[in-house]
Amino acid sequence: MNRIVFALALPAIIEMLLQLTVGIADTAMVGRLGAEALAAVGLGNQLLLLLSTILGAIGTGSTALVARHVGAGEYESAGSVAKQAVILAVLIALVSGTIILAFGEQILGFLFRKTDPGVVALAANYVAIVGLALAFNYSLILINSVLRGAGDTKTPMRITAIVNLINIVGNFFLIYGIEPFPALGVQGAAAATALAHGCGGVLAFISLLKNPKIQASFKQPLQIDSQIVKRILNIGVPAAIEQGSMRIGQLFYTMIIASLGTVAYAAHQVALNAESISFNPGFGFALAATTLVGQFLGADKPELAERFGYRSCKMAVIFMSIMGVVFFFFAEPIVGLFTPEPEVIDLAAVCLRIVALSQPALAAQMVFAGGLRGAGDTRGILWITLSGFLVIRVGLTIVLTLMLNLGLIGAWIAMCIDVYYRSLLMWTRFRRGKWKTLKI
Repeated sequence: MNRIVFALALPAIIEMLLQLTVGIADTAMVGRLGAEALAAVGLGNQLLLLLSTILGAIGTGSTALVARHVGAGEYESAGSVAKQAVILAVLIALVSGTIILAFGEQILGFLFRKTDPGVVALAANYVAIVGLALAFNYSLILINSVLRGAGDTKTPMRITAIVNLINIVGNFFLIYGIEPFPALGVQGAAAATALAHGCGGVLAFISLLKNPKIQASFKQPLQIDSQIVKRILNIGVPAAIEQGSMRIGQLFYTMIIASLGTVAYAAHQVALNAESISFNPGFGFALAATTLVGQFLGADKPELAERFGYRSCKMAVIFMSIMGVVFFFFAEPIVGLFTPEPEVIDLAAVCLRIVALSQPALAAQMVFAGGLRGAGDTRGILWITLSGFLVIRVGLTIVLTLMLNLGLIGAWIAMCIDVYYRSLLMWTRFRRGKWKTLKI
């Protein structure tokens, strides 16, 4: 059982590590340009995340349906789901890209009114350039979700490796300027990211066509299949609302932190990037739980689905607890990789030590949520997230940061309390087992 879980989780963990290198490369390279540039990239990514909320819905629904169909041996049905996912990815990208190009700076200015206007303008340039490749990026994300649902976690890993290589090489040439390319700074980081996403989208589409368990055909005219889209959305809409509530909560959370000043926000971004290293095991084992729960339910073996869910959680807790220990005792050297500014390093190190204490709970929360998503039980996750993220995290951040004047430290304490709260509720819902009888 451990071997099966690890075979799915390990490529996903490596993939997340590879994705993390993109974030680290952008943060470290842009960080050398100063705190303003670092803050601009962070704000720009907040808008990109907000606009991609509906994409998460399609991905969640597609993964669950493909896993069920593959588990039942229905490969043509899995291919039909994949085809609809690609069509929806392109349509969503066209809408999101138009919004970014037409109203990006106005939206950023409204959301981050207390932020330096120069930082907002720089962030707007960043998202406008990245937005040019959204159709490729969104297709890459959804095709990878479909492949994982079919149990193929190695292909997304390989594609991500190529995307990372293109991004990092592009950063070297475009951020600082290596002949014959000019030094473009933040815009160079955005251009390298857009180029990498474009290449990744093409590679993902080719991989989809070659997968034997997902018999997707694009020879016929592309059109929306309302029945498949309805099934995707029945699972995905609650997931979209969940992700949307998280994005909105994250925006409020970020707005509070941004109001504390450029140094505090830069330290927040550095600590987040450092902590994201620990997401890798959690994401990998959560993905294993999603795939295995979905496939064993499709094969009409709910007890095995439950056992694999618990085994995935156990393995994730072990790995992420180890990461917590590393964060606690080596905080300064870790955050020092992202920025040379002593003031930012000192504050980010304190935040990293605080969040180190929540790593076991974060592991359980991620994996149990992954198992529930694999079963299609996204409504339960929605209510847990609404209460945890919007009420607990944002509410406590207001109290601790603004009312008790704890600053950035208060915001990170609130984050940890939210993680423990949601972990307990996710475990309770998984243990009750109602997800075993869901029809999707």
